[in-house]
Amino acid sequence: MSGLSRRTFIGGAAAGAFAVTAATAVPGVAAAAPVDEIEDDDTSSELSQPVVARVRDLRTGEIALYVGTEEIIHTDRTLARRLARATAR
Repeated sequence: MSGLSRRTFIGGAAAGAFAVTAATAVPGVAAAAPVDEIEDDDTSSELSQPVVARVRDLRTGEIALYVGTEEIIHTDRTLARRLARATAR
């Protein structure tokens, strides 16, 4: 996460938290990933830390996932569009 200030992280985390909260409130958004892409393992049902998602680039579908102090970049245009639609009012 080099080049990421605490202020930028908190601002992004707040926006991402809103997106995730809104996504879980809208039917169908939680099931954005196709079933065959979801791995069935023991860790998928329990998270040891909160996860914050931030859509970084809607055009490319780049989503930043923040878990603890780690940033994971995931690309999924369908999920990014669904999250954006869920937050649009």
